[in-house]
Amino acid sequence: MKSLKKTLRESRLKAHDMMRAWLRPRIQAVGTKYRLAARIRLANSWAAKHPKRTAACTVGVLAAVFVLNVAVDGGKKEPDIPKTGMIADMQPVFSGFRTIQVNKDIHRRTLEELTAKGQEIRRELDSMIAIPVKSHGDSVNIVERYRQLENIVKFIKDSGKHD
Repeated sequence: MKSLKKTLRESRLKAHDMMRAWLRPRIQAVGTKYRLAARIRLANSWAAKHPKRTAACTVGVLAAVFVLNVAVDGGKKEPDIPKTGMIADMQPVFSGFRTIQVNKDIHRRTLEELTAKGQEIRRELDSMIAIPVKSHGDSVNIVERYRQLENIVKFIKDSGKHD
């Protein structure tokens, strides 16, 4: 099964593509209506012919934005006080991550044990099948072991689908 990170990335990309497909015709319509491409070309050619004025206008606009920002904030920005309450609220999240990790470790160990058990049963089956003359008990034992091996293989395959 896909990892959570990969699933999230794919869903984010899918949402981005859907948004882009929805926005593209609308933005193109606005660009065509206001002839933005032509206006940008004209502005770029003017900026290329007047580099000093362009630099002065850019610096002027940035300075005006800075002055307005200082005026709105009042120039007295208080230092940010860390909010420890948010950190305390993260404890359940970390606890959940630890629980998930422990469960993954248990699942991995169980699969390793089952794999080892399956290999042991397969070796036993190979040796029992190799016996030239089998009794009724040997045949019953072979069938039982084969069913055990089938169940182990089925469990391992099913658990692989849910990872």
